[in-house]
Parts: sequence; structure tokens; C-alpha cells
Amino acid sequence: MSSTPQPSQKRQATLTSFFTPKAPTNGLLANSEPSSSPGEESSFGLPQSSKKRTLEADKESNEKQIKTNCGTISKTDETANASNKRARKEAQDTENVAIRDPTASIASSHLRSSGRARRYLYNANGSRAEAKSHDKENDQKSGNDNDHGNDPEHDRPLEDYEGEEAEDENDTVTKRDKEELHRRFVKRLGHPDSVTQIKRRCFALSSNDDDAVAGPAAGYDGEEDANGAEEYGEPPQVKSAVAKKSGIGKLTPMEVQFLTIKRQHLDTILVVEVGYKFRFFGEDARIAAKELGIVCIPGKFRYDEHPSEAHLDRFASASIPVPRLPVHVKRLVAAGHKVGVVRQMETAALKKVGDNRNAPFVRRLTSVYTKGTYIDELGELENNNGSNGAATATSACGYLLSITESNVQNGGTDEKVDIGILAVQPATGDILYDTFEDGFMRNEIETRLLHISPCELLIVGDLSRATEKLVQHLSGSATNVFGDRTRVERLPRGKASAAEAYSHIAEFYAGKLARRTSNGKEEASSVPHDHNAALLEEVLRLPESVTICLSAMITHLTEYGLQHLFNLTKYFTSFTTRQNMLLNGTTLESLEVYRNTTDHGIRGSLLWALDKTQTRFGHRLLRKWIGRPLLDRSALEMRMAAVAELRVAAGSSRREKLERVLNGTKTDLERSLIRIYYGKCTRPEFVVVLQDLQRVASEYAFAQEKPAEAGFASILVRDALAALPAIRTTVVAYLDRINGEAARRDDKYEFFREVEESDDITNHKVGIAAVELELDEHRTTIGETLRNKKTAAPPPYVTVAGIEYLVEVPNADLRRVPASWIKISGTKKVSRFHTPTVVELIKERDQHKEALAAACDAAFADLLKSVAACYQPLRDAVAALATLDCLLSLARVAALPGYVKPTLLPSTLDADGTSMPPTLDIRGGRHPIAEHMLPSGYIPFTTRLAGPAPRALLITGPNMGGKSSFVRAVALLTLLAQIGSFVPAEAMSLTLVDAIYTRTGARDNLFAGESTFMVEVSETAAILRAATPRSLVVFDELGRGTSTHDGAAIAQAVLEHVVCETQCLTLFITHYQNLGRVAEALGPPTGLVQNVHMRFTATKPKTSFRLHASDHGGDNANGTEEITFLYEVGQGVAHRSYGLNVARLAHIPQRVLDVAFLKSRELEENMRMRRLRAAAWLTIKILNGSDGVDQTDYLLSSSDQL
Repeated sequence: MSSTPQPSQKRQATLTSFFTPKAPTNGLLANSEPSSSPGEESSFGLPQSSKKRTLEADKESNEKQIKTNCGTISKTDETANASNKRARKEAQDTENVAIRDPTASIASSHLRSSGRARRYLYNANGSRAEAKSHDKENDQKSGNDNDHGNDPEHDRPLEDYEGEEAEDENDTVTKRDKEELHRRFVKRLGHPDSVTQIKRRCFALSSNDDDAVAGPAAGYDGEEDANGAEEYGEPPQVKSAVAKKSGIGKLTPMEVQFLTIKRQHLDTILVVEVGYKFRFFGEDARIAAKELGIVCIPGKFRYDEHPSEAHLDRFASASIPVPRLPVHVKRLVAAGHKVGVVRQMETAALKKVGDNRNAPFVRRLTSVYTKGTYIDELGELENNNGSNGAATATSACGYLLSITESNVQNGGTDEKVDIGILAVQPATGDILYDTFEDGFMRNEIETRLLHISPCELLIVGDLSRATEKLVQHLSGSATNVFGDRTRVERLPRGKASAAEAYSHIAEFYAGKLARRTSNGKEEASSVPHDHNAALLEEVLRLPESVTICLSAMITHLTEYGLQHLFNLTKYFTSFTTRQNMLLNGTTLESLEVYRNTTDHGIRGSLLWALDKTQTRFGHRLLRKWIGRPLLDRSALEMRMAAVAELRVAAGSSRREKLERVLNGTKTDLERSLIRIYYGKCTRPEFVVVLQDLQRVASEYAFAQEKPAEAGFASILVRDALAALPAIRTTVVAYLDRINGEAARRDDKYEFFREVEESDDITNHKVGIAAVELELDEHRTTIGETLRNKKTAAPPPYVTVAGIEYLVEVPNADLRRVPASWIKISGTKKVSRFHTPTVVELIKERDQHKEALAAACDAAFADLLKSVAACYQPLRDAVAALATLDCLLSLARVAALPGYVKPTLLPSTLDADGTSMPPTLDIRGGRHPIAEHMLPSGYIPFTTRLAGPAPRALLITGPNMGGKSSFVRAVALLTLLAQIGSFVPAEAMSLTLVDAIYTRTGARDNLFAGESTFMVEVSETAAILRAATPRSLVVFDELGRGTSTHDGAAIAQAVLEHVVCETQCLTLFITHYQNLGRVAEALGPPTGLVQNVHMRFTATKPKTSFRLHASDHGGDNANGTEEITFLYEVGQGVAHRSYGLNVARLAHIPQRVLDVAFLKSRELEENMRMRRLRAAAWLTIKILNGSDGVDQTDYLLSSSDQL
């Protein structure tokens, strides 16, 4: 039995000879030969007896110095004994036999090279040692090779394998030279134990010699062999002036190629396809290693010839496997980077037969991605198709927003500006635009940014300081209000940018119309020419600032190959419309419509509470509904009727069928359709999309002609169901052209049905079949060569390690193998070969295969273009399905306990158009978000606001008593009612409000240099300018950012203005008790303002009493009073805020609380004495008869406060 050495032992033996600068022969042999038991063969097939004799012979020989550099071995033995010299000639003949017969035993005192290692052997002068051809004499001697196993004359060192050319050469190397060589070797490889680096260097050196035989498997290593010299070879000596000037003389051709592309895209991380890996170079490798957690091999990080890196001649690099490319690109994009993919544009097989076979592979930048332009592939979408897990990041929206700004004439510097925006969602094809005038607070642009939540900003030209600071504040933080860091890019804007923009847009659309007109086939399948011309005219009518943004966005998306998005002009939508309410940015934040204000997550927001959708495109539509409440009463009533009908239909077969259709839709159809439109769709994704659309259309095939049979009376539901079967014919026609099973396997060769295949595909398939037939017939010739009897069956081909069409020959029959056959691999029993005919036929077959792959890809691209022509009807069907999903989501919310349908009151009383005063009446209402978050539920409230009275509520009460929660609940219930949802209340009726404005919380605005009070009054000023009599306005503790007197004065003035001048519905929270006099002054008989407070109980030791509006009460002597919040709305004013109670709940030290209690009592007593002295003085004046009426009213008010 022979002992097979472990791979690690072979590797160690090879490494020792490579990097050991000085080692005795015996030491090298000891490291090279693994230990084995007596009687067993060594790792190279040598008997143990022969090995021992070899050791003894080496002891008698002179000490040799060995110099190694990737297979180069230098001899230093000048006094070799006579026995070794006599063995050289015999060893040469034995080596020739060993190449033919691997079973032959060749005794050696050094490493015996295997079949694979022989391709790396070098002579002493550094040139390749070529294997001798096998002649007949060697064939005859091969039978006696085993006899040399016991012949001591046959033992010889490894250098004898270098050929007869090195017999008489004596290369003496000094110790200094060897150490310098060793240092260079370690520097080049990084560390001496790197087997991979040794193999790479040896392979590169062997590839530089075109005439050298690279081993039996040369030419069959696929991509690695085809471009090995290019990727890993020694850098060529670039002598051109251009190369010297650019500083690339030390780089390989592939690195020069990379550097050329990189200098054109310095802001992009390039992922370069190199063989079977994707690689990063330079600074890109450092970034990739940090973001992806992969290894970065040290080297040059800069892309210029900086002196600090002059000692380096290779770029730093990192690599990832090809199958993991989408995952890693997505991670880099999510981190905010711009990523470009550089691919090889030619294959190994076609390159070998081409004119550029010796040139580097052609590479081009094929794809560029950023946050806004990266569209997920089917396999990369989140596993949870339900939307509750789908909108956890900004990518749920994925808008790119272009913004430009110009100063308003006579508006002052940084005061009023004209702003134009254009927002594009590449994942769905939606386009929003708007132009508006904004004030110095930039409330309008903030509102739009918060609504759109862009993941990428394109700034055209310069922005004013106020706008720039706002953009930086909203996009600069990793946990900002957008939910993620926003990428910002900038484009310059020239003086004639408006004229240039119009010219650019006209040229863009006119070119598409011309192409459609010149191609009759394309024109027949596209939108009619007249309609396109009308759309072009409509685009050119856009405002000037929007046109500038559109031109910039077209240029920007062209880099990513997404410019075709603007062909879909049907989906151009104005941001502001008369049919929808516009919630400003402050309202979105304070009411937590999209995200909570704690961690900016979706949990705890109104969207989270209402989102019961089953599809991702349904979630996106619901988000639009929530942010844009309806102002059209008829549309709102239709939506409410649909929700009510679906709610009643719970458990019925018609609703279960609809839910089953939505549950079966596992694909984001909206996103996948736009990927088809862009031509970026994969085959598995394509077939899944078509099959989903076919299933949906087939379920309601009858609804197009007989919508009543669907079982729903709602017009909105009927129209949506009728839109589904309209696409059935188109989808079935495309499905009939493809093979579904092959498409799911991503089998490009069998993707099309046979009758639908193009001529190129058919021709190449026939060519492959013909080559395979020739290969099969060639077996007969092989059999005749290897045997004497022609009647025996031809030998079969075998496939080993992915190498096909191998001829397996027993080692005992190797004499019959012709010299022209190429050995690929072997074992102890058999050897495997390729015949020259097999080599040529395999090359021909590979050429056909790669040409077939290109033809299949081209045919699939043509199919995608054909489907893209039908994008709009397919998209309309998906939009109808999204509407049904949203209605079902609202129906599920409506089915929750305690939800009722709100009643919409008419805005006019009669046919004459007499306006009805705005009304908001809620009975038993609850907070729609808090009741889901609180384990104990939410305490209901009842309130009424109506014209003429009460038009406003002045709300007081203790801190933490529930005032802010109450006013937010009122605003949220109003918002729910106007999106068509049921509300959590016993009953609710309202007239439609045109806007909801809020001024809540205390926050500064450091990015704009504004204090807390400045933010308060600025937001208040914006509300006073924009509010109408049909608006709902919420003020929360206005004036607390300044002194008590100034704050109270501003709060009173604002309250009187909104009640008397604006006459809107108002909820006003304050801790200024003297504002209660405003309510009394505006009270009977008008009753415009009503005083209410949040009820509570104050508990003393052994005593408990309840405070109402009329209870002035007070703390007992020792101040141990405790407050219990009831969270109910009561009538009247709460004259104390009980701030010390909140301080106690916050665990302020008791010593501090005691001092605060004494100071509070002292201040209250001082204030009471002032009021008492004022009352006494007024009483004297009244008795004296001066200004009696006015002073009497003030005296009565002061008496009440006392």
C-alpha cells in the first residue's frame, strides 16, 4: 500500500524551496519529504529504500546553495561527485518516459515535480524548460522504468530535471544577492506563506512565453487562462510618451484600463469584472472593505503618482464573488455611495479566435447606481411583501428631487424666492412637479421635502443661505426626518439656462417622435404620433423653473440609463391640486403622519396604524392617500361607500376572492413593470410578473363586460375590477411565446418556445448539435487507436472536475497513446487525455455556445422592448389593483372595535349657495395612534367646534394632563375622515376643512440661526397668512419661548386674531390663566371662545377632593399634595398647572422640590398682594366717580382671580 501525502505537506515542500534563502540540501530534503512508514512509498511514488539511498548519497555530496524565484533554481554545487554526473544522461531519458508514464518511479534526492508543477519549471538562466517530445525510443524504454527504482545510479537531485542545457552551467550567487532576491520575493507576495500568490506569480511568468507549453491543461482553464497574463502578469514596459506622462508605466494592462475609466468617474466606486470575480482597486477597495467587511490587500490607494506611494507598484484591491454582486452593490448604494459596474464585453472563447486575442479584455462601464436609481431585482426584494415591514427606510419612496431657485424681484436678499422642483420615482415611473414662492422661513419647500422624502437631491445652480441650511438639516443626518442619509449632487446653472433647458427638452422629445415615425413597426406598437406631439406641447408649457429641473433630471438619469422614464408623460402630476389638501411640514411632524418624532421610525405613526395592505404597491398608494386628504366631497363619499361595503362584506365569498387575489400577488408588480420598461428585468422576474398579471386578469375576466357580476355595488370597486381583465389578451400572447419552466430556471437557451426562436438561435443550436455529433463519431477513431480489435465498443468520454470529453486510458496501456494527445489529469490507475480533434471540436462548440448566449440575450431584450410598448395599460391594471388593496386596508381598520363612519355635512345650506359655517362634532373620540400603543387603551373625549359658536376652545390644565394628546386626536380624526377612513369614535360629523395647521412643541432651529421663540412666531406668522375660515388650526403653548408678559401678550393677540379676523376652527392650549378673560370677553352672547380644561384630582393626606373650573383650591401647608390625571375634558379654566408635581414624577431631589415649593408660595403671595392693592385702589377711584365703567369691569375680573 502506498501512502498518499497530505496536501499541506506538498504545499510546505514547495514553499520551502521557494522562499528559503539558504538551506542545506539535507534540510531541504527533510522539509520536502513527508515521513512514511518502512516499506511504504514516498509522496512522489519512490520506495523507502530508494529514498534512504538518496539521503546517503546527498551526505557524501558537497553542500549546495539553492536560489529560488517562482520555479527558478540556481545551482551552487561545483564539486558534484562522479555518481551524480553519470546519472544525468540517464535521468534525462527517464524524465521523457515519466511524462508519458506517470507510474514510472524516478528516484530523486530533491522534490519530484508533478504533471501540474512541470509547467512552472525554469532553467538556471530563468527561461522556461520545455518538455521534450515523445519519440518511439522513449516509448520502448518506458517499460523498463520501474527497474531503475533500486539502481543507486538513478538517484539524482532536482536540478537535473532542468534539461541538458544546464548540465555544465555553474551559477555562483553571493549571499548578498540571495538576500536581496529574497527581500523582493517577500515584498511582491506580501508574506512567504501565500500559496495563492506563488501560483499567481508562477502562472504569470509562464504565460509571458508564448512558445512555452503551459501544461497538459493549457488553454482549458476558461476565463482564468484566457486573461491570466493580462490580469496577473508582469507589467509590460510601457515606453510611449503618453504612458510615461500619465504615470502608469508600472501597472498591468488591466490596471491601466481601470485607471482610464476611473479618471472619468472619480465620484464612483467601480466594481470591475476580472475573470470569475469582481474586484475593487485603490481607494475604492478601502471603502468596499469598510462597508462590506471584506479583506483589502494593501497597495496604492491614490489614483495619481503621489510621492508617498512611489514605492508601490500595485493598487490596493478587494474582491467579491460574481453571484454576490447584487447584494454587495445594494449595500454600498444603501450606504450612500455611487457605484459603477465595469464588465467584460467579450468572452474567452470568442476572444481566442478574434483579432485581439493577445490584447486585454475589452471592459466598459455598463451600469451606475445610486440610492434613487437602484431598482431591486426580484431576488433582492424584502421577504415581507406586506407593507408594515416594507417602508422602514427611505427606499420605500425612492424619489430623486431636482430643485432650483431664483430671487424674487424686489424681494430682498434671502427673503422671498421662487423655487421649482421636479421629483422622479424611477421604481414606479411617477413624476411630481411644482413651482412656488417661499418666504424667509422656507415653509413651503420644507413641506414638499417632508411629503416627498427624497433619497437623493439634485441641486441645480446655487441656493440661498436659508434654503441651503434647510436642505442640509433635512438630509445631513443618518437619522433625519427622511429616515436615512440623503445623497446630494449639484449641477451648475448658466445665465441662459432657461433657453438651454427648453431647447434640450424639445430636442429630447422631438428625437423620440422622429424615431417612432421613421420606424413603422415601432410606431404601430407605440402611442400615436399626434398624441405624442400633444404631450410634448404639454411638457413645454411647464413653468420655467420646472423646465430647468426637468432638463437637469434628463441629463442626470441618462448616465444611469433611465432617461426613458420621461417618455411616460401621462404620469406627470402637479404636486398641488384643488382636489387634495396639502399638509405642511410642521403638521406632518407634529401629527406624526409618516414617522414618529422619537426615532423617526414608522412604528407609532398614522401610516403604521392604518397600514393593512398586502402589496408593496398598495402600501405606496396608501401613503399618498394619507398625506393628501381629499377636498372633493363626491370623491370622498365614493371612497367611504367602498370602504363601508367591503367592511360589511367581511367573510363573504366576494371579499375572500378579492383578498385571495391580493395575497397571491407576491411580486411588486409596479416596480417590476418599470424594470421591464427599462430593459433591466431578469427572466425569472419576467415570467413571474406575467403569470401574476394573467392570474389577476383571469379571476375577473367577466368584470369587463358585466361588472355587476362581481357582487359589489360601489362604483369605485367596480371600476377597479373592470380594469383588470383588459390586459388579459396581451399577457397571454407574451406567455405563449416563452417556456415558463425554463424561465423560472433562468435558462436562456430554452427560454423561448421552439417556434418563437430567432434564426440566430436556431443556427447556433444546430451548430452545437453537429459538433456534438462529430465528437461522438470521433470515439470510433479513438477506439481504433487504443486497441487492436476493431470489434470492441468505442471508449466512452468522461467528465472530471468540469472538463468534458476526456479519454480515460489505463496506465498499463499508455504505450498506445499518441504523442499528439494532451494529458489533462490522471490517477494511479488511469490517465485522461484530450485528442487534437477533441480540442478543435470543443473550441468550435464553445464558440457556438457563446454566440448562442449573445443571440438569446438579444432576443430577450427585443421581447422586453415589445412589452414596454404596452406599459401604460399594464400599469393602469396594477394601479387598479393597488386601489383595491388600499380600500381593503381601510375596511380592515373600519372593522376594528369602536370605529364608525363619519358624517359629511354639506358646505352650503341651500341652492342659493349660502355657506354653512364650518362644523366639527366628535362624541366619544379616541386617539387613533395612542390607543394602539397604550396597553390600557385611550380615554374617550367629546368636543364640538362650530360656527358661529364656539369657534375656538381655550384649553388649560396641569402639565402632563393630556392637553396635547387631545388636540392632536381632534386633528387626526379630521384627517382620517377626509381620506375616507372610519374613525375611532362613537359618532363624528364635520364639514370638509381645506387645511390643518399646527404650532406645537418647543424647538430651536440652529441650522438657520433661529431661537426657540423665533421658530414659534415664524410658524405662527405662516399660519396666520395661510389659514382660511375653513381651516383647522392648533396652537400648543404659544409664547412660552419668551418672558411671561411678552408671551402672554402675543398669545392673546393671536387668539383674538384667529377667532375674530380669520374665523377658523381653533384649538388653543395655554398655561396663561389670564387668557381666560379673552374667552369671557368673547363669551356671551357670541360665545366664540369656550374655556375647557383637562380634569384631575388633587389628593392631600387623609383628604381627597376634585378640582373643577370653579375650584381654586390650593396646596396644604406642607405641600404634600399629589395629582391624579383623569384625561377628561371639563368646562372652565384650570388656575394652576402643578408643575411641581411633574418635577416630583421626574425624580427631582426632594431638597430642590422643597425650595421650589417655598419660592412658588412666595411668588403667589406676592402676586395676590399686588392684585389686592390694585383692587383697593380701583375701588377708591370708583367711589370717586372716575372712569367708572371700564374700571369696574377690570375690578370684577381681578376679584374673580383673587
